[in-house]
Amino acid sequence: MPEFKLGELLIQNKLITKEQFDQALEMQQLTPHQPIGQILCMLGFLNIKDLGYILDHNKKRRKLGDILVSQGLIDEEKLRNALSVSGEEKIPLGRALIRQQVIEEEQVAQAIAFQHDLKFVSLSGVRLDPELSRFVNATFAQRLRIVPIRCRDNCLTIAMAYPVQRDELAQLESWCHMKIVPVIAKESDIIIAQQKIFKIIGGTEHAKLNFELSEDQVRDANKSKYVNDFISADVDYLVKRIIATGIKEGASDIHFESTENGMVIRYRLDGILQTVGLGADDLLISTNARQVVSKIKILCDMDIAERRRPQDSSFKMKVSKEGNVRSVDFRVSTVPTQFGENVVIRILDKRRGAITLKGLGYSPEDVKALYGALEKPTGIFLVTGPTGSGKSSTLYAILSHINTPGAKTLTIEDPIEYSIDGMTQTEVNENIGNTFARLLRAFLRQDPDNIMVGEIRDLETATIAMRAALTGHTVLSTLHTNDATSAVTRLIDMGVEPSLISTTLRCVLAQRLVRYICPDCKTPYLPPAELLQEFGVSLEADIKFFKGKGCGKCHYTGYAGRRPIVELWIPNREELLMFNRRPDNISLRNAVFSGVRPLTMIEDGFRRVLAGETTLEELMRTVPYEQIEAGREKIKRMLASAEIKTET
Repeated sequence: MPEFKLGELLIQNKLITKEQFDQALEMQQLTPHQPIGQILCMLGFLNIKDLGYILDHNKKRRKLGDILVSQGLIDEEKLRNALSVSGEEKIPLGRALIRQQVIEEEQVAQAIAFQHDLKFVSLSGVRLDPELSRFVNATFAQRLRIVPIRCRDNCLTIAMAYPVQRDELAQLESWCHMKIVPVIAKESDIIIAQQKIFKIIGGTEHAKLNFELSEDQVRDANKSKYVNDFISADVDYLVKRIIATGIKEGASDIHFESTENGMVIRYRLDGILQTVGLGADDLLISTNARQVVSKIKILCDMDIAERRRPQDSSFKMKVSKEGNVRSVDFRVSTVPTQFGENVVIRILDKRRGAITLKGLGYSPEDVKALYGALEKPTGIFLVTGPTGSGKSSTLYAILSHINTPGAKTLTIEDPIEYSIDGMTQTEVNENIGNTFARLLRAFLRQDPDNIMVGEIRDLETATIAMRAALTGHTVLSTLHTNDATSAVTRLIDMGVEPSLISTTLRCVLAQRLVRYICPDCKTPYLPPAELLQEFGVSLEADIKFFKGKGCGKCHYTGYAGRRPIVELWIPNREELLMFNRRPDNISLRNAVFSGVRPLTMIEDGFRRVLAGETTLEELMRTVPYEQIEAGREKIKRMLASAEIKTET
């Protein structure tokens, strides 16, 4: 049987004439990306139902995946992964692609419109009349993911997430007694539009929380006489559901982002902001965005009437699961935006108990070297890196190791993130003058053995900390620098005497957190040639690279959990003497890292790539680019050394 084109089929079935088809072809030259069938319908030459019948009967409709690939929105590999997820979880391909975060929802909707020769519309600017609800049953609309958006000239325009079947379309026409004009819109826009038109309010039966959440303090019921009326049980549940999901998923932060159509909730998982589906509750959150923000403000005693200025506060909640109860701290920050207030909640979950360097993912060699340096009774130990690089967790692990029953350990923190038994922990409060420097002076009169200063921010704190190390104390602190040797130049720039640094400095640990490949979807792959060249790796190198293709357990990111890559520097006598010459960082790095040991941060990271633990893309994201440039020769030597060992 010969293969006929769409135009020939339509003409053979006498649905259009050749003259009409030629006219449509001329119009298509002006809009080349518009399907010919859609143009014929727009011109009134063809009925949308007849077009659909011809396409489906003759199997002329292109597959959604092929359309997305041809448009350059995804590649064949991403399509295969999404088809696998779609089959395993029994969800549409478009939804699988969105869940894998490889494509935007609007791009999927436009491709579906192209596939079915329908018009795509954005509902964000459409004025929706609740009177339209009389044309379509609300339950029917929710089941089919459709919503009426316009009624004009005895035609009812209905937006659809996915084209409905012909019999259902006929059923709609018989109910409405008018012609149905189908269009495609984003599924999320349709759900919001359904709420506006059908006045859909969240159901009374909420999904069960994985564990119970309750406030950790009793609030003054008379503080706001309108609170109980303003905050409904639905909103109270939503806030608890959002927070419970964050705790369950191990998020470090929860972001409440106000948009034109409501609110979006994103969680920072493994250092990356991700959307975690909350099911039907996503709709309730958008509908009750303002009340959700107010409930959070009430939890931490903020002014709920103040929406024009940023506010900061905190609150605690008790988490109960299977009879176990623990307290979780939350730090809250609000800022006004164009569409309302944005809220960020930092989760400080103390459930992990004692933190160890091994548990954090440090290599046995680094743990042994660091513990060896800690055996010296005095000196200052610095952990460096940007915000979010795991410095605080590393300090807690070191404190857990040196905090023996015979030692007194004092900490100054901003804020206190985790409570450790046997230590005295103090929180900075600059409003009453309790700064790092002032508290550190007071600590020296408390006869401590170990002191932890959350961060060295100024000359005064740095000088007091180093003098404390000079007088027989072990001092631990953090600095914001890019690498280990920059800690020295940073202290000198602050105004600290080089002789004081060389006398007290025992160890500097620079680190970053890299995401680890998800073990459930780990698969071999070959990185792009440009990426290999960035790291000085030959295309012919015999190396097995791995990545995660994305699965439900890792939220389709391909990564699960984070581990540190480090640059551990324990200065020797010659390097300490260099400080008196006030060296620049490049000279100092050349002197420290010219040999095989110690490893630079990029070497440690590449070692983990070779072990199949992380990816080159992750190193490119986290390691300073100047280290990648400087580390190419060392990586080549690493690979050459590995080849020699293999041959031996």
